[in-house]
Amino acid sequence: MKGNIQLDEIVKQEGRRTDGYVHYSIKADRSKFSIPVIIIKGDKEGPTLLVDGCTHGDEYEGCEAILQMAKRLETASFAGTFVGVPALNVDAFANITRSSPIDGFNLNRIFPGNYDTYITHRLARTYLDRVVANVDAVITFHGGGDVLHLEPLVGYLPEGEVGKKSRAMAEAFNVKYRWRMTDLPFTGVTAQSYREMGIPCILPEIGSHCGRLHDREKNVQICYEGINNVMIHLGMLDEKAPEPVKDPMDIELHYIHSVNGGIQTLCKKENEIVKEGEVLGVIHDYFGNEIETLKAPWPGVVIGFWSVPVIRSCDWWYLYAKILDKDETK
Repeated sequence: MKGNIQLDEIVKQEGRRTDGYVHYSIKADRSKFSIPVIIIKGDKEGPTLLVDGCTHGDEYEGCEAILQMAKRLETASFAGTFVGVPALNVDAFANITRSSPIDGFNLNRIFPGNYDTYITHRLARTYLDRVVANVDAVITFHGGGDVLHLEPLVGYLPEGEVGKKSRAMAEAFNVKYRWRMTDLPFTGVTAQSYREMGIPCILPEIGSHCGRLHDREKNVQICYEGINNVMIHLGMLDEKAPEPVKDPMDIELHYIHSVNGGIQTLCKKENEIVKEGEVLGVIHDYFGNEIETLKAPWPGVVIGFWSVPVIRSCDWWYLYAKILDKDETK
């Protein structure tokens, strides 16, 4: 089993828990660019599970769940090692932004990164070499951030033996929607690099700006329970697995963009099953004229949407999913 992560700075060490930093650059004031890392050793041999949050700095539910789980595991009996990275992209986290305020890059589009160009690329490369290379499995949390509503889902890359393990982790996480991530419209995603390293990974998308006032605790609990369920699946916790979620749905998620910008109206909301050709949404200009109508390109289900009344031209509008049959999930 893995787990030999070397920290450059230890800020607290108590019992089986160590909190510290992996550094990856020095600023002009001699402070450090750093990755915060929590390492908790179990009282029995077992796998090393890495759970990270805030790859995008405005997605916080996973971060809070990591901190709650770490607090519990300080005194709990478990097998293996728990590694928590509550805020991978610290500068974006502090700035409440999706991308880095330092160089403007989206961390989840530039993996595996490198040591020779921008600071976000260096962060990605350092994280893979210093942290991820030393673990057996990964949960990497995401969410709707500042502008999207998303229903809870868990993504996985299905290909090969690593894909089978990732799929099993996704099932264990135990939410309604399981996203087969073969249709990604972008590259440089953390999970793609983890798969290339032979490390099974799941990518839960939980929570968003538009519901945080009322749904924050509920969504943090979904993240927390998901971590717990995966730890049971990996043999790290000696507990009974929960009852499987009722009527799970395997999906292929598609990001549908607007063409125009304006005031958007949602005609279909979360969890609605939609027929091909039905109207999903419309956009009006300043004068109230309808300038765009979005119709469903195929039968599917609404997973998410742009939650802010004004949408920018050519931005994400709907996260709309095809519903897969059993043979398509392999």
